[in-house]
Amino acid sequence: MTAGARFRPQDRIRKRSEYQVVYDRGRRIPSGSFVLFVMRNGFGRPRLGITVTRRIGGAVQRNRAKRLLREIFRRHKSEIADVDIVVNGRADLPRAEYARLEAELLARLRPFLRKAS
Repeated sequence: MTAGARFRPQDRIRKRSEYQVVYDRGRRIPSGSFVLFVMRNGFGRPRLGITVTRRIGGAVQRNRAKRLLREIFRRHKSEIADVDIVVNGRADLPRAEYARLEAELLARLRPFLRKAS
């Protein structure tokens, strides 16, 4: 794995206050497996935050859901513009297949993808 393809601490939204800013000022994009909140940032890179509640299932299901989302973000972060993305998982998220979830997420993020030059 190259250094650019890793999911590093600077790629994460960590603080509650950062999540709150995205919730308050970001664009809400609903989907079947999740709800996205997306907001432009000034960090020069995309960042990801994930919230998955107990309504989704036990720890195993919640962790699987987060792993899937992080992997999709990690693989495509070079294509994503400088935005903060918060993903709120819905009940279908842990049962989703990787390919379907990837297509669903990228379709919702299409306005925030970098233009190919």
